[in-house]
Amino acid sequence: MQLRRVISIATPVILSVTPLYAAEFVITPGSPNQVVFTSKATTETFQGKTDRMTGRIDLDPASIGDSVAVHIEVDLASLDTGIGKRNQTMRNDYLETKKYPTAVFDGATLVNGGGRALAADPAFEVEGTFSLHGVTHRMRATVDVTQKDAHTLEFKAAFKVPLADYNITRPKFLFLKLGEVQEVEVTGTAVAAP
Repeated sequence: MQLRRVISIATPVILSVTPLYAAEFVITPGSPNQVVFTSKATTETFQGKTDRMTGRIDLDPASIGDSVAVHIEVDLASLDTGIGKRNQTMRNDYLETKKYPTAVFDGATLVNGGGRALAADPAFEVEGTFSLHGVTHRMRATVDVTQKDAHTLEFKAAFKVPLADYNITRPKFLFLKLGEVQEVEVTGTAVAAP
């Protein structure tokens, strides 16, 4: 009898402590999602592009915390530089996409703090883990997130990838010239999960 009374008294307290609401927004492959890397070498600049990006972003647009749950994967075998032979060499000999098929960004700690509504300030600097070619490092990215409507987020991110940090040998022959650091831009749309 005494136990029932304790439970009935404690229950309202437990129910009143609810976590902040976070919505899950899903990223699916295809347009308008796009990942573009730009390679600037001494004599040549070119880009590789793909729209094969998947993932999710969990956040409360009304009150962004100090961190956001993010998981984004990019299918590296789908990167297209516009030249078939260059694509094949990049995928097989340098990115080794059969062994390391994806690049992954996980988690996001807001460098410039949270606690504000997304609509108030959509620009962030975030830190998370980036995995490429079997290597994972902490990295920073500049991110701009806009809530288009109650069900849709649009995002843009930019960051740099030094090839040596991810054990990717820099090609040195004529038809594939890469800069030592790749500039990456990600644009996409994430839709609220049903």
